[in-house]
Amino acid sequence: MKYFLVAIVFIVSACAQINDLTGGADDDYAPQIDSAKSFPFNGQTNFEGDRVVLKFEEYITLVKPNDNILITPRPEVAPIISAHNKTLEILFVAPLQENTTYTINFNRAIADITEKNDSIFQYVFSTGNYIDSLSISGNVKDAFTNKGSDGFIVALYPMTNEIQFDSIPYLTKPTYISQTDKDGNYKINYLKYGLYYLFAFDDRNKNLKLDDGENIAFLPEKNILVNRKNIRADLKSFSIKSSESEVDHVNFVEPGKLEIIFTFPPDSFTISTSCALLQEDTKSQDSLVFWLAENPTARMKFATRLNGIEDTLKPLYKSSIEAKFMTAATNIKEGKLQPGEKLKLTFSEPILLESISTEKIRVMTSDSTVITPVWEIENLRTLVLTNPIDQAMILQLDSGAVNSLYNHTNANKININFENYPISYYGSLIINTDSVFNAPVLIYLLDSKGNAVDTSIYSKQIEFKNISPGDYQLRLVIDEDNNGEWSSGSLTLGVIPEKVIYFNETIAVKSKWVKEVDWFLKDLNK
Repeated sequence: MKYFLVAIVFIVSACAQINDLTGGADDDYAPQIDSAKSFPFNGQTNFEGDRVVLKFEEYITLVKPNDNILITPRPEVAPIISAHNKTLEILFVAPLQENTTYTINFNRAIADITEKNDSIFQYVFSTGNYIDSLSISGNVKDAFTNKGSDGFIVALYPMTNEIQFDSIPYLTKPTYISQTDKDGNYKINYLKYGLYYLFAFDDRNKNLKLDDGENIAFLPEKNILVNRKNIRADLKSFSIKSSESEVDHVNFVEPGKLEIIFTFPPDSFTISTSCALLQEDTKSQDSLVFWLAENPTARMKFATRLNGIEDTLKPLYKSSIEAKFMTAATNIKEGKLQPGEKLKLTFSEPILLESISTEKIRVMTSDSTVITPVWEIENLRTLVLTNPIDQAMILQLDSGAVNSLYNHTNANKININFENYPISYYGSLIINTDSVFNAPVLIYLLDSKGNAVDTSIYSKQIEFKNISPGDYQLRLVIDEDNNGEWSSGSLTLGVIPEKVIYFNETIAVKSKWVKEVDWFLKDLNK
């Protein structure tokens, strides 16, 4: 391999500042290295010292050096990093490896002392007689959303048979490291030839090791041969869950709402206290909402049993001395209900059917014909009008018409004009595709908030009917395990998450129209 020197590259980030009273131009430049006074020089070979000294042309300050200065290969003992006046010094406590190329990555760690301008740059030297020139790059994206994973540590470990693959990021620190940018891109330069394990994780506690709850990514083939420049390796990240579900946090708020959030859905959970609990359906497997059947007290405690383990919750009760009134929301949009939908009023607290003041509620048609309403309670807090709606109608609730479990009422008068949309209000969407997959495939129709509103098995032509007008997106999941949903990965099993593909355009579905789109996937099954 030929000898060569590597030029230093600066990416300057200027920080806007106000001129001082003496006048003169702003200092808009990051600190520049005085190469003649720095050692080793950038790209030096056969380095034998124990410290790197960089001289700058102006006074500098360090910005989170432990986070923003990355040295690869990673020294066994953390070096001592210090700055004084115009000088940065990195003292290596442990001897450097022989015949090894070292890179020092400065990620906005050096700033000038006045204007705080900083920079991103790399410094390179070798303890051998050449600079290693191999590299690996790629991106890390969230396996489900396909969005770039920002700030992930990308870690290379020399291949070994002494530690099991799934234990490597937990037990050892990487030899070579890089960090992803906001789009999930990364690059590791100046690598030695060899077989490596490649991982990426978000390292929230910055200990350069994987911990439960952190997100991780790895290659399905587990190892990678670094034998040339510019090897490409893209990764998909997912969450590593602890072996047992745990209570993440508890909210206990007035007038008697107890919300329990888990780290992930538990296998079993029960809860009890000194009074009865009413459970609300949250439509979520990792959060539960309970309402106390009577007014709570500040010192209440709850006995729980999570996955067979008994415990006691003593959440802080948040109360208020202000007057208590309920608020209400309806399912009416622009004065209309979806075709065949019933009118629903969802209150902020559980309500009682027997405590509704019928004399304070009036239902009539638009021509003032009085209708006798029939009510139902749905999911504790929702009042449902079950009468058929075949024309424009008016609903009026006086203040105090509806009472809650805690004897709170609606403070304001509610006046609603509404009617049903006709069935022709809906639109339809036809998707034409062009691929044959080797595994089952699911197509999800997503609304503007990313919620799945419909699902279909993949075919060459897919039709979604009776769609409310609006903007939609498509998500495709290659269901490798054929369980009818997207499956995340498993480090223990060495399994990466199932592949997810999104349609790259927003689809506008209009009322009474059939929208047809082509989604060509033939190159995505390889």
